Amino acid sequence: MEIGFIIEEFILNYGLISIFIIVALEYANLPLPSEIVLPLAGILSTEYNMNVILVILVSILGGIVGSLTNYYLGYKFGNPLIYALKSKYPKTQRAIKESYRFMEKYENISVMLSRLVPIARTFISIVAGVTRMNIMSFVFYSTIGISIWNILLILIGYIIGDNMDKITYILGTYSKVVAVLLVSVAVVYLIIRKNKSKNVEEEDKIIYK
Repeated sequence: MEIGFIIEEFILNYGLISIFIIVALEYANLPLPSEIVLPLAGILSTEYNMNVILVILVSILGGIVGSLTNYYLGYKFGNPLIYALKSKYPKTQRAIKESYRFMEKYENISVMLSRLVPIARTFISIVAGVTRMNIMSFVFYSTIGISIWNILLILIGYIIGDNMDKITYILGTYSKVVAVLLVSVAVVYLIIRKNKSKNVEEEDKIIYK
């Protein structure tokens, strides 16, 4: 796994700053799969006595910076950027489509939920920028989703150790399970929101009687 070797050498040579840079670039849509980067950071934490808490915190910070970069690009260049990505990189069309679907269906919480879905995880930042999502809401929901994803993958590598085949199998299973969990979370969220709106309407009726 050549990319894994390059990432490992970079982390060993430059420590936490390299994890920050790599994760920030990955969240900014550079072709550095987090399914390799983050477990590898966890593996190296075990093998070279790196503080796994610091590794996690630095990775989360890197994820936020990378996400804000994409948000700014989407905010600044809007739909032309989306069209350019679709034209130049046809494989991104599905991820972009999923990001828009999440945004339309779940609104702000979509930024958190999509961080847990590989196909839409990074492109949601561009879509959030294009749709002019409130920056504070974007950072808040992004931080929650990024934290969950990064902690999960880093701890998998930290606990399992140098066994990427097993890690790949676990992440494959995770992708199936998370789809069910996301649907469940979304349903609960929509029910709560619907009930809240209903209560507000009932209160308004009482006030204007």
